[in-house]
Amino acid sequence: MVASLYQFRFEYNAEEDRVLFRVSTTDRSEYLIWFTRRYVKLLWKQLQLSIDAHPEIQRHTSAHTRKFVASFRRETALAKTDFSKEYEAPSVAQRPLGEAPILAMRLRVSSNAQNMKVLHISPKSGKEISIALTDELLHSFSHILGQIVAKAEWDLDFAVPGEGAPVEIVPNRLH
Repeated sequence: MVASLYQFRFEYNAEEDRVLFRVSTTDRSEYLIWFTRRYVKLLWKQLQLSIDAHPEIQRHTSAHTRKFVASFRRETALAKTDFSKEYEAPSVAQRPLGEAPILAMRLRVSSNAQNMKVLHISPKSGKEISIALTDELLHSFSHILGQIVAKAEWDLDFAVPGEGAPVEIVPNRLH
């Protein structure tokens, strides 16, 4: 049986100047992964390409209409997400990648049979973690990543058309 995503959280660590990505699964496993500024830039680009590649957006020829549809899809997805719940580290958690966070070095994005985007995150050597994101989770993941980057003050312009300035990150729980 393959475990499903239960929750995720981004935490900026000023001392490390990195983002800690925490992922818990339904089988009570937790994965800890460091994202550097360089990696976040790569990840952001891939997330936006994945969002923009949605057939509902691509079927429009007008750039203005595509931006409008993308913005509508984003707002609809975010409205369905509960950002108010605290991240709950699994009790008696297993950490398949080890107790210390791994440093993300490689990223690959694919689609699975359910047409979800799958992020394949891996260190320089060792096991990779694959995270399947529904369309709603893809938008939420992107939104929360933009918030944590603003908190990190990395001078990265992750503005999304039609979105106001990022706000303070709020711990979340996503189903």
